[in-house]
Amino acid sequence: MALSSCEKDNDNPGGPSTTSGGTYIVNEGAFGNSNATISFLNNGSEDLLNDHFSDINSYPLGDVAQSMHIHGERGYIVVNNSQKVEVVNRNNCTSIATITGFSGPRYLVAIGSKGYVSDWFDNNVKIIDLGTNSISGSIPTGSGPEQMVLIDSLLFVANVGGWGNDSTVTVINTNTDAVISSIAVGLNPNSMAVDNNGILYVLCGGSTGPDFTGGTADDIAGSIWQVDPVQLVVTDSQILQQADHPTRLNHDQNNGRMYLLLGIDGYNGAIRYFTTGQLPVSLNTFDQRSFYGLGVEPSSSMIYAGLAPGFTQKGYVFRFDQNGSLIDSMKAGIAPNGFAFSQ
Repeated sequence: MALSSCEKDNDNPGGPSTTSGGTYIVNEGAFGNSNATISFLNNGSEDLLNDHFSDINSYPLGDVAQSMHIHGERGYIVVNNSQKVEVVNRNNCTSIATITGFSGPRYLVAIGSKGYVSDWFDNNVKIIDLGTNSISGSIPTGSGPEQMVLIDSLLFVANVGGWGNDSTVTVINTNTDAVISSIAVGLNPNSMAVDNNGILYVLCGGSTGPDFTGGTADDIAGSIWQVDPVQLVVTDSQILQQADHPTRLNHDQNNGRMYLLLGIDGYNGAIRYFTTGQLPVSLNTFDQRSFYGLGVEPSSSMIYAGLAPGFTQKGYVFRFDQNGSLIDSMKAGIAPNGFAFSQ
């Protein structure tokens, strides 16, 4: 793999006493090896601090870092195979608490004093009391609850199917913590985003079939769906090509674009984008490399992409401008899969 000549020096052993203002990089690590890490890219100095969580707290993060969510002055790192959520101070990554009691946590979103964690193996969403950092209840969902989106007081949960298949989005009223709807979409919804007009886009990965091999005759195509989040109904949909299995949908509110990864295995893919509006849309080429993680920095619209050469060596993070021009690249941890932006 050829890296840009503007690759950053990421072996800086020091760093600022505070990490206020920058980007947290979630490095998944290898399943069963407890080598997940968090990197931090400081906005001011442009220093990249790898192994940041363990350096600050003097213990390892755990096994399979799935995602990170920032709410108020705290960051919530969801560690899937360690079955926990690490709560940290968003400004310096110091540990505040560890929330346990999950089977397979995936994503966390928060509203007010409550958090919601999708629990993949239990087929439910755990309710978190953010004051006591403990589980206070659970809400049933479809199979394999994955990414979640909060629109006003409604929580939309994409049910990706777990070890099988699902085609629903569960809708939860966060005022009552009751399920109020189940919206039928395409096969195996994995990610969602809301456009500037308040329309919910649901990205469905489809299936690589019983042989678990993409690009073969038993593939079921991925798809894009639009949902009215007030009426709770599907308003439009678009089926992709048979071997297209998209993932990692992100919205850029500054230019009205949706970005995603498009590949044949449902995990890695080239960066594609489309302009929000009436379906069908064209998936425009942005970058042809096969990435594992994707994020859009809200204020600058800078595109962050994580590349995982494998699960035994460190991966890379690439940053692009809106035109697809590479700004820089840097070595992070093993399998960088997501980003959390701390402004």
